[in-house]
Amino acid sequence: MMRKILWLFVLCVLAACNKDDEITEERPLAPRILLDSETGIYTVKIGRELILSPEVENADNAVYIWYLEDEIIGRDRELAMKWDEVGEYYVTFCVRTPAGKAEEELKVEVLELTPPVISLIVPSKGLKVVAGTDYIFTPTIQHDDLEEFKIKWERNGDIVSTDKTYTFHEKELGTYPVTIKASNIDGETTREIIVEVVETLPYTVVFPSPSYFQTSTDRYTFVDRTIYLTPNLEYFDNPMFEWTINDTPAVCTDKTYKLTPTETGTYKVTVTVTEKDASPQTLSKNITRSATSITASVMVFCVSEKEGDLQRPKNGNSSKAQNKVYEWIPAPGQFIGETGIGGMTGNETTLEAANAWAEQRLSNRNFVSLGGFGGYIIVGFDHSIAKTDNDYDFAIEGNAFNSQNGGSNEPGIVWVMQDINHNGLPDDEWYELRGSETGKEGTIQDYAVTYYKPSAPKMNVEWTDSEGGSGHIDYLQQYHRQDYYYPAWIPSDTYTLRGTRLPAKNRQDPNTGYWANEAYDWGYADNMGSDRLKGYDSEDGSGQRNGFKISNAIYPDGSPVDLKYVDFIKVQVGVNAKSGWLGEISTEVFGFQDYSMLNQ
Repeated sequence: MMRKILWLFVLCVLAACNKDDEITEERPLAPRILLDSETGIYTVKIGRELILSPEVENADNAVYIWYLEDEIIGRDRELAMKWDEVGEYYVTFCVRTPAGKAEEELKVEVLELTPPVISLIVPSKGLKVVAGTDYIFTPTIQHDDLEEFKIKWERNGDIVSTDKTYTFHEKELGTYPVTIKASNIDGETTREIIVEVVETLPYTVVFPSPSYFQTSTDRYTFVDRTIYLTPNLEYFDNPMFEWTINDTPAVCTDKTYKLTPTETGTYKVTVTVTEKDASPQTLSKNITRSATSITASVMVFCVSEKEGDLQRPKNGNSSKAQNKVYEWIPAPGQFIGETGIGGMTGNETTLEAANAWAEQRLSNRNFVSLGGFGGYIIVGFDHSIAKTDNDYDFAIEGNAFNSQNGGSNEPGIVWVMQDINHNGLPDDEWYELRGSETGKEGTIQDYAVTYYKPSAPKMNVEWTDSEGGSGHIDYLQQYHRQDYYYPAWIPSDTYTLRGTRLPAKNRQDPNTGYWANEAYDWGYADNMGSDRLKGYDSEDGSGQRNGFKISNAIYPDGSPVDLKYVDFIKVQVGVNAKSGWLGEISTEVFGFQDYSMLNQ
């Protein structure tokens, strides 16, 4: 009987669901998770609470479970959680009902707190201002767009401004501390600067050393070979020059003195630089300057040897490649300090360690980046590279390439030196090799850029130049994550690099947004010019080489130098420009070779 009743019940149910002779049955739907982030990525800062509250459809009788790396961290539909370490975390949200199961994985990016970062460029020799003059301080402040941003300037405990700019004015000579305090929802940052109020600005006249870490200004030459002597000046506006040779007045009033010794010996060359107008001179609002004279001297040694006497011949054991890196002084750049594709270890904190790293990289034919404008590398060989009748005397390997979009060319100026004082160090005379842009409009000789170390990690690197310009090397956090682009082995908070600047040839396609760094005609490393060596190019630029002639060596005035050989080679970044999201134009080198031995 019971069996019959059950059978009749089943028949009734089937009859009720019968439509058009088809049997249908309504079943509950499985749950469905709807995230409030299209990407599934959520961000939160350390110590801040993140609430994850996704919508769930078909959630009758649902059971909720949140997982973090297989650990259950919640059993409610909504999850509230804090993290105390920076990083990326993957959270799984699972929903189960009698009708089925649904899962979604969420990515949580935990970020550092970002209190304001104050950047105010201060000269390496300290901030000196003239008494009774207005100076407007305008710092660069990162994270000033966050909630609750405030700023105040203090002198002697008193608030003197609550604006982003502050006008300093002081009549009394002395030293004055100025404190900047900036805060936002993430915290407060304090920066103190010392302002020295002086009667006149501290003029300086110095003769340059041949490289950043070479301190001697002594100069060496052969009989009848000209030495070009040019001092570096600071603060002079309209300088006048007087020269003496061994205390005898010289017939020269130019900034550069050309000394051509006719016999061996020692020459003391002295320059006296005087502000042109003896009467007070107006420099800017409320600034006057009286006449000032500064004197500096340099020693020039004319050696007794003839040029050929110091040439080091190659032998059967000589290497075709460079055997030593003497100085690797890059400008700040995206591959400086970079431990990923840049290949650095993080231990390059001294010049010795940096040189050793670069030397090993070149021996393995891996790239060494020179950073932004002026960055350089100096290498030597186990023999002198002789001027020959070959097409080229030496080669430099880069990674330039051309393409339909213009390619990537990041030209490096090439310099050469002989070891005239015969001490095995690159502390003699540098001679630039002529290139296609030498002497053209837009090319600037003796161009200088000063770089300033950022006040906090992951910041742009500010710079100023000798032409009155300024800018920054962009920190590209989408590609690199090292703390600083500023070389760790540079001991000061600022450094200046000098060299020849070429006009930039980079452009952006307005339709595609693609940046191209176009090639220069000839004469530069890491450049697809007419002097690239055939048979060494690959599609991506790896193995690309340029050939160079010693006969293209020139004096600072562009006249040729007749060199029979060279002992040291320097490559220096020749463009001060950046190509949008690609970052700064930065010469890369992979190796140097004696061309006469290249195919041996």
